[in-house]
Amino acid sequence: MYLNNSCSSTKVMEEIKERIKDKFHSQAKFGNALGASRKTVNRILNHGTDIDTFFRMCKLLDITEIRID
Repeated sequence: MYLNNSCSSTKVMEEIKERIKDKFHSQAKFGNALGASRKTVNRILNHGTDIDTFFRMCKLLDITEIRID
């Protein structure tokens, strides 16, 4: 599964937030699966400073490719 968004990292992060909601129903439950707090998940989604955790998040969400055209 991959994300195909037009140009914006903000759009990519919004899509990831929607996938978290669809698959885990909350950032707290997603954080538990990730081994992180909801606060950590929120910080990454809103500030994108931890790329290693971002990649782990994508793996949990079955995202194997992000294409930005």
